[in-house]
Amino acid sequence: MQVRLRNQYRGGMESHAELAGDLLALYGRIRRTLLTGKADQVTASQTAALGRLLRHGESTVADLARAEGVRPQSMGATVQALVDLGLVERRPDPVDGRRALVRATDAGSRAREDSWTTRTQVLADRLAGLSETDRQTVAQAVAILTPLTDA
Repeated sequence: MQVRLRNQYRGGMESHAELAGDLLALYGRIRRTLLTGKADQVTASQTAALGRLLRHGESTVADLARAEGVRPQSMGATVQALVDLGLVERRPDPVDGRRALVRATDAGSRAREDSWTTRTQVLADRLAGLSETDRQTVAQAVAILTPLTDA
């Protein structure tokens, strides 16, 4: 099935905005597609926080909040939910006893890996339905789009 963009790309600043809108809409559709088959209890914000801890190591709640662009109170609730699920744990900061550090548990690492595997398989199954030419085009698009996130 061919996905038709709302607008044919024509160049120019107005068209850049239209293309950006199409890209955001597609991102949303992909995200919803992956959430539809979600089998765990972890929310998107919890998944993001857990992923950041696994990629960057332990952190304070305040630093996690800053990195994710949310209020510390919101991140505190997110972290507490992850603690309750056994996916992260808190420990006293050895340098500053007033603070706590948060780190992913082994169960958190396994849960993140399982989630990643499931979502990857959903996309792989969808990609398998495309022609080889279209899969090559998707691969080219990924290579072109990746630097947009490196800012």
